[in-house]
Amino acid sequence: MTLHDCAPGVRVRLGRLRLPGPDRLRLSELGFLPGHEIRVVGRGAAGGLVVALGDARYAVDADTARGIRVTALTDSRV
Repeated sequence: MTLHDCAPGVRVRLGRLRLPGPDRLRLSELGFLPGHEIRVVGRGAAGGLVVALGDARYAVDADTARGIRVTALTDSRV
C-alpha cells in the first residue's frame, strides 16, 4: 500500500521510499525513514496529503505520496 491510498486519520508505518534520489534524500532528512510512524491529517483537492510526523506537519504532493510504501497500523483510525 502507498501513502496515497490512506484516508485521513490513519496511522501508518513507513516502508520503502520509491522516489528519485533527491526526493528520497530530502524526505529522509525530514525524518521520513523506514519504521517511523506517521498519521495522515488531511487530503487536498488535488490528491496531496498533510501528514504528521512527530510534532511536525508536512504537505506531500500526490505523486510523492504514491512513491512512499506504508503499512497500516492495527487500530489506526483516530
